[in-house]
Amino acid sequence: MIGLAVLLLATLASIELVWATGILGCLRGLNRKGQRAVRLLLRHRVSEWAKERALRLMSARLMLHSLRSFGLIALVASPFALIVAVNAIWPYGLGRAYADWRERLAIVAVSLLYLLVRRHMRRAKGNDGKGDSGSRSERFLQRVALGNRAILDITFDMERARYRPWTDGEQPLFVTGLARAGTTILTRLLHEQYHMASLTYRDLPFPLAPNGWARLSASFKRQVTRTERGHGDGIFHDLDSAEAIEEVFWRHFEGTRYVGPDGLTPVPPQAETIKAFRDYVGLIRRRYGGARYLSKNNANVLRLPALLEAFPQAILVHPFRDPLQQALSLRRQHIQALTLAHDDPFRRDFMRWLGHYEFGGDQRPFLFSGHPAATGDRNGIDYWLQLWTSVYTALLAQPAEVRARQVFVDYDAVCADAASYVVPLTAALALSQPLDLSSLRAVSPRVVSEINPGLLEQARALHATLRAHGVQNPA
Repeated sequence: MIGLAVLLLATLASIELVWATGILGCLRGLNRKGQRAVRLLLRHRVSEWAKERALRLMSARLMLHSLRSFGLIALVASPFALIVAVNAIWPYGLGRAYADWRERLAIVAVSLLYLLVRRHMRRAKGNDGKGDSGSRSERFLQRVALGNRAILDITFDMERARYRPWTDGEQPLFVTGLARAGTTILTRLLHEQYHMASLTYRDLPFPLAPNGWARLSASFKRQVTRTERGHGDGIFHDLDSAEAIEEVFWRHFEGTRYVGPDGLTPVPPQAETIKAFRDYVGLIRRRYGGARYLSKNNANVLRLPALLEAFPQAILVHPFRDPLQQALSLRRQHIQALTLAHDDPFRRDFMRWLGHYEFGGDQRPFLFSGHPAATGDRNGIDYWLQLWTSVYTALLAQPAEVRARQVFVDYDAVCADAASYVVPLTAALALSQPLDLSSLRAVSPRVVSEINPGLLEQARALHATLRAHGVQNPA
C-alpha cells in the first residue's frame, strides 16, 4: 500500500513539474530551432560561407537549448529518482507496487484523470481569471467520472480489488417509492439519528469507489455551506447529507436492459449484478465504519425481489401520500426541473448520470401495468395521477416473499400525528432507539379542478388500500 501511494504521488508530482517548469514549451522551442537549421541547409540561394556562419551560431543556441531541456527532463523525473533511491536504502514495496498490473492500472487511471482536471482548471483560469475555475473543474470532473463507462468500470474494479466488503451487520433499509412522498425527509431522519451508512455528496464524483475516493480526497476535504436543494421544497443539504446516488451502480451495470426511450422497465437484474451489488453495499458499509446500510432510491421499485435476493432480511420502506397531493407535487417539481435545466443545461446531464428520471426534460415513467404513455401531457395532472396509481398498484402486487419485507408509511398521517407513530415506526424499521419525528410538519393541501374524475376515484380507492396495509397508529 505504501509503495502504491508513493508511486502515485511521484507521478502526480512529475505532472505538476511539467507545468511548473514549462518543459513542453522548451521542447517545442528546441524542435523549432532544429527545423530552422534544416531549412537553412536546404536553401540553394544562400552561400556556403553564410550557411557555415549561421550554423555556428545556431549550433551554439541548439546546444544551450538542449542542455536546458535535458536539465528540465531530469527535474521532471526527479520524483521517481528520489523514490527509487529511498527504496534502495529502506525498502517499502515500490517494486511490488510497480509489478502489480492492477496497481499500475490504478496509477494510470488516476494520473490521466488528474491530468485532464488540471488541464481544464488551467484553461478555465486563463479564460476568465475570476475564480470560476473551481466550479468549472468540478463539473468537468463529474462529466469525466460519471459520464464515462470506462472510468466507472475501472474505479469499481479497483475498489473491489483493494478493499474487502463488510459482510456482517444489521438488516439494510431500502427507502423506495414514487418521488414526493417524503422519501428524502425520512431518509435524512434515519441517517442523522442513527448514523447509518449511506452514500452522500462527498462520495461524488466516484460513487463506485467510496473507500478509494475517501482516501484520495482526505487531504483536501471539501466544505460546503448547508443550502436548500434545487427542488425548492425547504429541504437543506450539504456534502454529508444522505442522497440518492445508489442508482449510478444499477444504471452502469443494468442500464442497457431497463432504461429505454419510453421509460424504465422492471427487468430482473442478472445474477452477477446482484453479487456485485452485495459487494458494493459492503464497500459502502466499510467506508462508514460498518454501520447499517441505508438506501434512498426511488428506482429500486423496479427490482425489489433482487434486493431481497442480495439481502433476504432487508426492510423495504414505501412512503406514500394522498394521490392528488402527491401528483400535484410531482407536476410542480417537473416544471421546476425544466426551468432549472433551461437555465443550466449541465443539470440535465448530471441528473441522467445519477439515474434520476423522475422530472425534467428527460423524465421517463416506470413502465408498470397502467403506466402513462411516454407521449402523455406532463403539464396535466392526469399524467402524474396515472403514474401514481401504476406504481403503488405494482408495489402492492409483489410476490409473497417481498410483501413480507415491505413497510408502507402514510406520510400524511405521520406528519399529522407524529408522536403516535414513533413506537410503531421504530418497531417496523427495527431501530435501536425511538425515532424522533418532531421535525415533521403537515403540508396544506392544494386544490385543482382539471382532473379526470375516474382516475381520481381509482387512485383514492388504492390509497385506502395502502393505508390499510401501512404502519398503523396504535391510538
